[in-house]
Amino acid sequence: MIADPNIRADLDTDGILLVTIDMPGRAMNVFSSAMMDSLEKVLDLVEQDPAIRGLVITSCKQVFLAGADLEMIRMFTDRAEVDSPAQLHELCGRLGRLFLRLEQIDKPSVAAVNGLALGGGLELALACHQRVALDSDAVLLGLPEIKLGLLPGAGGTQRLPRLINVSKALSMLLGGDPVGSQEALELGLVDRLACAEDFIGTAKAMALDPRRKQANWSAAGFGVDMSVFDTDTSDPFSSVSQVLDISAYQRGHYPAYEAIMNCVYLGLPLDMPAAVRQEMDIFVELIRDPVAGNMVKTLFLERQKATKLRPNESFKKARIALVGSDLAGLGKQLEKRRAPLVAATEAVASDVQVLGSGMPAGKGYPVHWLNDAVADLASAAIGLWVSAKGPHGCAAEVFQAGAYVASDERDAALLVAGALGASCLLTQGSHPLLPRLDALSSKCAARGCSEEETFTLMAMVALDDWDDGLVAEPDMVDMACVIGGIYPAFTGGPFKYMRNLGQEQVKASLQTLRDQYSDLLVEADMTSYFNRYGRAQ
Repeated sequence: MIADPNIRADLDTDGILLVTIDMPGRAMNVFSSAMMDSLEKVLDLVEQDPAIRGLVITSCKQVFLAGADLEMIRMFTDRAEVDSPAQLHELCGRLGRLFLRLEQIDKPSVAAVNGLALGGGLELALACHQRVALDSDAVLLGLPEIKLGLLPGAGGTQRLPRLINVSKALSMLLGGDPVGSQEALELGLVDRLACAEDFIGTAKAMALDPRRKQANWSAAGFGVDMSVFDTDTSDPFSSVSQVLDISAYQRGHYPAYEAIMNCVYLGLPLDMPAAVRQEMDIFVELIRDPVAGNMVKTLFLERQKATKLRPNESFKKARIALVGSDLAGLGKQLEKRRAPLVAATEAVASDVQVLGSGMPAGKGYPVHWLNDAVADLASAAIGLWVSAKGPHGCAAEVFQAGAYVASDERDAALLVAGALGASCLLTQGSHPLLPRLDALSSKCAARGCSEEETFTLMAMVALDDWDDGLVAEPDMVDMACVIGGIYPAFTGGPFKYMRNLGQEQVKASLQTLRDQYSDLLVEADMTSYFNRYGRAQ
């Protein structure tokens, strides 16, 4: 019925249009500009064809819809730096307008959620009149935008708190964690659960005999309990923040918290069209904030790029041997993640050997583990440092000492980092960068440095390595620093932090800090910097 690469539309004899999302060449369905075009075609057809009595939307992949497309997010953040608010409202508000149109169609619609429904995927389901979820652990429904410094801008902040308990809705919006299918049913987020055999049949039956033909909030007299907000105080969000353990620091440094609470607080008294416009006004203001741009780039765009750093196919069957008594902790981590381990005495030339402090190389590709004792490596050696696991995961630095290292040895380090689930940074030089920055942060804290001083001093070290040609891509340094917990996410990492400060402020700060904390910079291996510019007198 529709000639479209992203969807298949089938009308049955009962007049129920089954729309199956199946984006070609992708493991997961996501919202892109092309996917929005596809949805618009569906809405045109449903509105215009009298033979269609109801609509069911599902997916033929194991994922229902997993948020926004990488390129679309990249385009939004790039445009946010140059476009006017009106231009951004038009650009970023398209999906919300489509969902509003879907909600207002006078034929019953059902979202048949068979897998992950995150971000725009859950917002699509919320815009349907009813929802059925597959009774499976594979189903997760959530709005994780807060974790990227954004808010769900296609009606998510408006529909979720109208559909379920406001306190729980705020918890999902401000925490970003999804719920499973059973909890979704208990919350009222979905109307029914169904097994795989009856799944589509159940969804069609719901469309034929609908519990509702319009959203709950369209009914006369619908209202929402606003008592969760402190309406009689200067800070209506104080109780919400306290209950959800959102600190004053978080609210001050991560504007998405305030933006989401404002969306809910200001939007709930409005009708849905006005509420969606209000939400987009706040979304546009938020995406123009440098913090949102920093977080989207480091935690999503650049992190996605890091996932492409993988060993070549020849390492597909490689095992990992741990050489040294100081690697017991690493061994436990690898065992927990079910990595392919082998005893050092049984390793063969095609395996990877991780060498503890002072251990000689044996059989296999050697990778020096640098977490317990960061020391100079011999020329033409590969080292690996991995951060502690934090809220965003962990980062690894694959560190190449000397001018030449065989690509197979680098791939061996990438294999170990991948087995630990770490996002990778590739560097060169006499000392790895990330552990030096981590150590410098602790030393700054001991000296009583301010947060701004600490961030700037660490940025000086990163900039020095970049000037020396030891890091090829500053953006990947930013990513690793944020994922590894060395810089907080709102800064975007050392290079974005300096960029956001501005050239003049950076120059003034660098000169002052260079004079005041030259001993810390020397300890962080800034000798090449002082060779170029001289020591402070």
